[in-house]
Amino acid sequence: MSLKPFIETLIAGDRHLTSEETFDAFSVILSDNPPPCQVASLLTLLRARRENAQEIAGMVRAMNAACHAVKFDDERKLLDIVGTGGDGADTINISTASVVLAAACGATVAKAGNRSVSSCCGSADVLETLGVQVDLNPAQVVECVDQCGIAFLFAPINHPAMKAVSPIRKQLGIRTCFNILGPMTNAASAQRAVIGVFHEELLELMAETLKEVGRVDHAVVIHGMGLDEISPIGPATIVEIKNTAPLGEDRVYTTRTFKFDPLDVGIDRCKVEDLRGGNPEQNAKEFEMVLKEGDYENNAKKDAIVLNAGVGCYVYGLTESIAEGCALAKKTLIEGKGEEVLNKWRTVSREIAGRS
Repeated sequence: MSLKPFIETLIAGDRHLTSEETFDAFSVILSDNPPPCQVASLLTLLRARRENAQEIAGMVRAMNAACHAVKFDDERKLLDIVGTGGDGADTINISTASVVLAAACGATVAKAGNRSVSSCCGSADVLETLGVQVDLNPAQVVECVDQCGIAFLFAPINHPAMKAVSPIRKQLGIRTCFNILGPMTNAASAQRAVIGVFHEELLELMAETLKEVGRVDHAVVIHGMGLDEISPIGPATIVEIKNTAPLGEDRVYTTRTFKFDPLDVGIDRCKVEDLRGGNPEQNAKEFEMVLKEGDYENNAKKDAIVLNAGVGCYVYGLTESIAEGCALAKKTLIEGKGEEVLNKWRTVSREIAGRS
């Protein structure tokens, strides 16, 4: 199937594509190997016309349909804390360390991620350096979660069709819709999500897309002072969506937008330089440092992990508020339970991979 009809519609400029049309177009991109020039043209036209939530929802559905899904029991509640990247700050791997701490607090985690695209060190890079086996297949991911409450969903394993698109994206050299699809295409269908975005204009777009797709029960989309996560640098803007429909019925969402200031939970300001990381080896050392047990003061990196894990605890349902979530995360960190989860994850993931 050709992408030409979709390209013609966008060139005409009378309307956006429908969700069904983008589903069809991206299904072609992900499975039919269309001409690269057509793929590049479609991506560029979508960007020029500013993709809306319905268009992106169709793309998300196409990626979900094409992925190698990780299948859990319906009652298994899963959390992901993930960012779009693209903020250019080269911080430590905040969201990745945060899911370890959230798991230590009691959440069950299916963390989606990849190697570095725009930063010095991606989530897969740092976890691999730490000794976590990142390239588990879907069945192994389920086993890992069953044994230690956390596992990694490696994008090349779960979304292999993206490999054909990568050269086109690289040659284009501009931001496309693919830059924001990853955090919304968790292969385990995580119903609880903390998603950071690199630009404030993406907050409403991604929240509306999540509602349109209808897979999450409770999620927040966050932008904080130029970063794709909450940090001690300053206040963050948060769009929160919650499903209010009874179990088994179509999801119905409430939405609220609010500001959250780390000062309100006793976390002091820092500068972006205080959160800076480096290559995988450096970030792995920082990762172990931020999870190290014991009380602490004036440690911006630990504070950033506590903030993001705290939001994760709230979204997962472990606490009634973000403030309570941050208190739980800090207590859990000080007690050394984050270190324990990381060590168990290393051991379990390698044992599972070693049996294959």
